[in-house]
Amino acid sequence: MRQLLVLGLILIISFNIRAQEEKSDTVGIGGLNWFAYPYMFYSPETNLAFGAGGIISISFSENLNSKPSSLTGSGYYTINNQYDFTAISELYFFDDKYKLWAKFNYGSIFDYFYGIGNKTVEIENDYYLQDNILLQVKFQPKLFDDRFNFGLVYEYRKLSIGAKKDNPFLEDKNIQGINGGKTVGLGFVASWDSRDNIFYPHTGGYYELSATYFQQKYGSDFTYNKYIIDLRRFFKGFNNHVLGFQAYLMHLDSDPPFYDLALLGGDRVMRGYLYGRYRDKNYYTFQTEYRIPVIVWRFGLVLFGGFGDVASSLSKFEISSVKPTYGFGVRFRFDELQKLDLRVDIGFGKETNGIYFSVNQAF
Repeated sequence: MRQLLVLGLILIISFNIRAQEEKSDTVGIGGLNWFAYPYMFYSPETNLAFGAGGIISISFSENLNSKPSSLTGSGYYTINNQYDFTAISELYFFDDKYKLWAKFNYGSIFDYFYGIGNKTVEIENDYYLQDNILLQVKFQPKLFDDRFNFGLVYEYRKLSIGAKKDNPFLEDKNIQGINGGKTVGLGFVASWDSRDNIFYPHTGGYYELSATYFQQKYGSDFTYNKYIIDLRRFFKGFNNHVLGFQAYLMHLDSDPPFYDLALLGGDRVMRGYLYGRYRDKNYYTFQTEYRIPVIVWRFGLVLFGGFGDVASSLSKFEISSVKPTYGFGVRFRFDELQKLDLRVDIGFGKETNGIYFSVNQAF
C-alpha cells in the first residue's frame, strides 16, 4: 500500500456533534449546514502529513424542490514542505435555472509517472515534484426541460516540474509536457439530471457529455481536444438499499501533455489504483455500487466493483489488459435531510490497493 491513511474518528465525531449542537440536526430551506474532519497520512515520498477537509451545504431558494448547493474542500501539509489544497463547488441559483460547477487546486507535491500505456511496469524512480494551479468551471443554464442543462466549460492549468528525481520518462523528448506548461481550454457541456437527490440518489440518473478544445489562441501551450461521456443510473431496492451503475469514457486527440492524459485510478473511479498509474489518450471504466444506508446508528456500508483500462486509441482496447477493481466502504451519515455522508473506502486492484477518505458518494 503506497499510502497509509490514519483516521481521527473521535475528532471527526466530536466536530460533527459540536456543529449539531449549534443548530438543528438537519438543514432547513435557506439554511446552512457544515461538517469538518481532520486527518493525517504517511507515505515515503510525502513523509508525515496533516490535513483537514469539510463540506458546506446551503439552499439559495425557498422552493422545496430546489437542489441544495455545496462547497467541499480539503488540504494537507507535509513535514517536508509539500502542500495541496482542493475546493469544489456545485451551486444552483434562481430555482435551479442556473448551475455553476467549479474546481480549484493549488499545490506543490510529488506525483508519479510510469510512462504511457496500459502495460507500464514499476520503476525505481517513479515520482517527480510538480507545482500545480488548476481551475475548471462549468456554467449550465437550464434549457427546455427542468432536467436538462447546457452551457460552457472552461479549464486553465499551469504546471511546473521541479525535481525529476531521475525519472527516466521525464528525459524522453518524445513525451509532451516534460518541462511543464500551460493548458487553456474552452468548450461545451450538456447534462440530464433526473436523480431524486444529488448527494445520495435512490432513483433516476445523471448523464453528462462535454467537449473541451485546448488552443493556442486561448493561451494554451498545447493543442488538443478532450471529450468525456459520464453516465450514471440508480435503482432503489428494499429498505432503501440502492444499486448504482456508472459508465465513463474519456477520449483525447492530437498531442496533450502527459499530465493531462486520461488518468486511471483515484478516489472515485477505479479505486485501488494510484491516480495516474496508467494513462493514455483513451480511458474507459464501468463500476457498480451496492449501498446499504444504515446498519447501526448513522453508519452504512457500500460494496463496489468494476473494471477499466487505457489505450492509445479507441480501437486498441484489449481484453487481456483489462484491470479489475473491487472493495468496500463505510459511510457516516452526518446530515439526514440532505443525505450527506462521510466516506471511507478500501479499494483493491491488480496487485495494488488504496484507502480513500472524503465526503459524498464516489458517483
